[in-house]
Amino acid sequence: MNCNIHANHPHIHGEGCGHEPIQHDDHIDYIHDGCVHHVHGDHVDEHPTALIKLA
Repeated sequence: MNCNIHANHPHIHGEGCGHEPIQHDDHIDYIHDGCVHHVHGDHVDEHPTALIKLA
């Protein structure tokens, strides 16, 4: 899978980071400034917002 890396992203996402967590397949993403971010090793991937499933 190719990564769409969000460059220059100093913020660390995780429990209590202040951004809304959302379930995406087998991991948690975070909604950050209108984008969907996924911590992936040493970088942050940016997923298309179309992947968000609204309840």
